[in-house]
Amino acid sequence: MNPQTLFVAVMAVTLLNGFVSPVLPLVFIWSPVWLPEFAPKTPEAILYGTSLIVSLATLLLSGVPAALFERITGREGSDATSMMIWLGAALLITAPGLV
Repeated sequence: MNPQTLFVAVMAVTLLNGFVSPVLPLVFIWSPVWLPEFAPKTPEAILYGTSLIVSLATLLLSGVPAALFERITGREGSDATSMMIWLGAALLITAPGLV
């Protein structure tokens, strides 16, 4: 598989985690902290923002092992191996929500 296809898979897994993560209720409760004043305070808008926050956090956290792997091995860019590490980390973060 090429790195672009693997990145699409990583994005799909992180979006899935944005819907099934056990962290969603906690982020939802903290909505007065992160929700801007001009945003509508409807449950739908808060849930949408919560899902985006969890998805983005999953994307960022799952990229750390891949970045460390690239740094340790001295690679100049992302290849299929580092993208597989990124996908594996995203799957590990998503696993508690799927169980």
